[in-house]
Amino acid sequence: MSKKKKFLIVGAPILAFLILTPLITYIYYYNDIADQERLMNRNNTGIVLTDKNGDVFYETGRAQHRQMAKLADISDNVEKALIATEDKDFYQHEGFSIPGIMRAVFGTVTNQAEYGGGSTLTQQLSKITLLSEDQTFLRKYQELAISVAIEQRYTKDEILEMYLNTAFFGGNVFGIEEAAKSYFNKSPKDLTLAESSMLIGILPAPNAYSPTLGNPKYAKERQATVLKRMAENGYITEAERTSVAAEQLTYAPMSETGDSVAPHFVQMVMDELYEKYGEQTVVRSGYQVRTSLDLTLQKQLTDNIKNHVSYIERNGGSNASGVAIDPKSGEVLALVGSADWNNETWGKVNMVTTPRQPGSSFKSIYYARALADGTITPATVIADVPTDFNGYKPQNANRGFSGDVTVRSALARSLNIPAVKIMEKVGINTAIDQANAMGISTINKDTNYGLSLALGSAEASLLQMTNAYAAFANQGDQFGTTFLKQVNNKYGDNIFKANETSKKVISAEGAYLVSSILSDNSARAPTFGSSLTVSGKTAAVKTGTTDDQRDAWTIGYTPELAVGVWVGNNDNATMLNGGSGMAGPIWVNTMSQALRGRQDVKFPVPAGIVQRSVCPNGGLANRSGYGTYTESFLSWNLPTKSCTPEKSPEELEAERKAEEEKKQAEEEKKRQEEEAAQQEEEQNQDDENGTGTGNGNGNTGGNGNGSGTTPTLPITP
Repeated sequence: MSKKKKFLIVGAPILAFLILTPLITYIYYYNDIADQERLMNRNNTGIVLTDKNGDVFYETGRAQHRQMAKLADISDNVEKALIATEDKDFYQHEGFSIPGIMRAVFGTVTNQAEYGGGSTLTQQLSKITLLSEDQTFLRKYQELAISVAIEQRYTKDEILEMYLNTAFFGGNVFGIEEAAKSYFNKSPKDLTLAESSMLIGILPAPNAYSPTLGNPKYAKERQATVLKRMAENGYITEAERTSVAAEQLTYAPMSETGDSVAPHFVQMVMDELYEKYGEQTVVRSGYQVRTSLDLTLQKQLTDNIKNHVSYIERNGGSNASGVAIDPKSGEVLALVGSADWNNETWGKVNMVTTPRQPGSSFKSIYYARALADGTITPATVIADVPTDFNGYKPQNANRGFSGDVTVRSALARSLNIPAVKIMEKVGINTAIDQANAMGISTINKDTNYGLSLALGSAEASLLQMTNAYAAFANQGDQFGTTFLKQVNNKYGDNIFKANETSKKVISAEGAYLVSSILSDNSARAPTFGSSLTVSGKTAAVKTGTTDDQRDAWTIGYTPELAVGVWVGNNDNATMLNGGSGMAGPIWVNTMSQALRGRQDVKFPVPAGIVQRSVCPNGGLANRSGYGTYTESFLSWNLPTKSCTPEKSPEELEAERKAEEEKKQAEEEKKRQEEEAAQQEEEQNQDDENGTGTGNGNGNTGGNGNGSGTTPTLPITP
């Protein structure tokens, strides 16, 4: 094949692509490019979030028409900062900049971000209004084509004006007019150099760089970058740069989530959407998002936390958080990240996702593994006595000891000495493996926790801990936590639908055994009384309290719902009360309200579980009865020792009565025998004396009815 033919075969498709792509792109977007309002895409932007039932709980930007701010009404500081930072050749190029592209390539290769990106302001306008955030060659080529078309139709000032009126500045803020009002409570023409450089600096990632919605440190760094480029391009002097960089700006109060009933939930949903589709795409595409939130449950959890705050504060705490998860889907039904979103110190910190020490609530994780593996059974007896674990001498919460206790009692009552002994049996690495398998990612083998891990010394988030418990509720099958169920664009087209799958993280038998223990109200009663009982419902629950009561946890579940509650201080200050007192009431009230009107659902018994009668010493009873109780076991892991149950008081009383009756019968028999013998003896004596008594015709010849002496016969001579 000749070189010419080879060139045609290879080059013709490339040439066709290069020629046809701009033409087709221009035809497709012609109406949008020709209409400034359509090009700016300022209507029907923003987002709508609904709960799982379709009820709206957050909305922003929908169908809002914003008044166009003219370039003459915008501070020159804004224009200069934007051009110096984003496109210093703006007034020289025809839509794209070859030098800019070369600088961007060089900056990428040399890892020098200060060289900036290769996109012109016109390209950025086409990207944020018409195209997607995709970084494909096709999309970039389309961007160039549209940019050229825009440059041919509009003046430079019109393009700059459109850009500033469509730019996204974080939260619910679109356009320079809203930005000036929202951040500084002033009009765009009154923005100072410091304010202008700050606003332009946050444009690459508005929510992350925002001084009020994101990280103030990043915001200051971005402002410094803008000022540096303005100085380099001759818009300001070095002295101005230094002076402005040192200014302390005052901001108007802002909230990305508005007055939502679930601000932290909204924040998490928005972050997930930004990660999936890009921030600019999300805020401009009019997304209609159906979430996993249950508004009714969200309000109940929120109210229960608020109603308990005064008690928390009296006991040295200040904050609380909670989360509710559907074990059968992983859907997050309710989430309260803090007791007060508006608290200036810690309100915006999401304590549902912030790792803290879980205390004894961590025990369920490795207990479940030990039960599933057959390392222990619920009837295994552990000595709760003072123990020195190579220098580690843990204490129980009440500073007392209970002697020999079963695993059921030890976990239900949250005894520490047996827990550490079980951790020894299981092994620290195995416990970490189990925690990781159940989605607790903050605990790892690179850290030397020691046996204190048994008492929850490693940090974990409430979200991950609660979802681990949700796996127990769902027979060992765990779903990932889900916030998004469905996303439609503003045209009603579905672009995302959740399709979560579960994985087995603990055997069904192990999940059942730990659920059986944690739902045993009577086993828990010696320590907690009925304080954690959900009336009329089978609910498993475990508390956790860390050293000096810095963190208080209560996590529990039914087959239908898992709820976790944390109470404490963000600064880790100590409190006067622990898990059951501080977090327990919130948990009980939320579970009770959520389950009201529903039938009680028991934990399903897997095929590999059997019930047997056992004695208090953990031995398998050779008969049921007094002193035995019914315990659950893995079918292949029954106790090896046996026992004979003690007799009940009733049985002992019956035996006593039977013995007494037997003795009485024997004594009566003996008496009767003695009487009979005596009579016989008396009769024999009478016979020997020749006396007797009689009646009838006697031998005396008398009247035949008396008694007498035998007559003496006469002697015959």
